[in-house]
Amino acid sequence: MARKPIDPGRLRTRFALQQLSAVPDAHGGFAEVWTHVAFVWGMVEATQPSEPVRAGDAEPVIARTIVLRADPRVQPDMRLVAATERFIVRTVHDPDLTGRFLQCRVETEVPS
Repeated sequence: MARKPIDPGRLRTRFALQQLSAVPDAHGGFAEVWTHVAFVWGMVEATQPSEPVRAGDAEPVIARTIVLRADPRVQPDMRLVAATERFIVRTVHDPDLTGRFLQCRVETEVPS
């Protein structure tokens, strides 16, 4: 089955790429903060919704695919932010093995 080629003109959404860091707090511990790494261009594609169970309750999560221009800094467990939406990157791979694009499987939590 042939893959549909990626149109680079559709990568119109600007995402802030962020990485989770531990920063010392005033009480001898550490606080988790998201630090900015870079801006990347991409597009969001809808995929099937899922409802993982955490702590005995179903937590609504929307799984999506984000296609980005290739950037070696993009890694799993980073975050992509566009406007008010925040996406946690779960997987990253090159969909057509050309080194031009990255396809990221992401999750965004929906407020209940």
